[in-house]
Amino acid sequence: LVTFRRFGRDSLLLAVLSYNVGEYRLLGYGKQPKSRLIRKLESGDRDIRGEYTSFCRYRGKELKALRLRRKVEFYLFYIP
Repeated sequence: LVTFRRFGRDSLLLAVLSYNVGEYRLLGYGKQPKSRLIRKLESGDRDIRGEYTSFCRYRGKELKALRLRRKVEFYLFYIP
């Protein structure tokens, strides 16, 4: 949570996602760029449902179970 504290209400949601996909996948590191989700939040746009649920790939393939999990996480932890 400390890493994402600057995002305010969305810090818990980002912490849950970073636990599953990795912190550097979201924030970028070295040649890895920042994710669209982080760039959108930094610009002030909180309409992130599509970007959040796009983290549903495993070994390059989209898994329906992961997409469903991301949707449930989003509805549980998103604070409007």
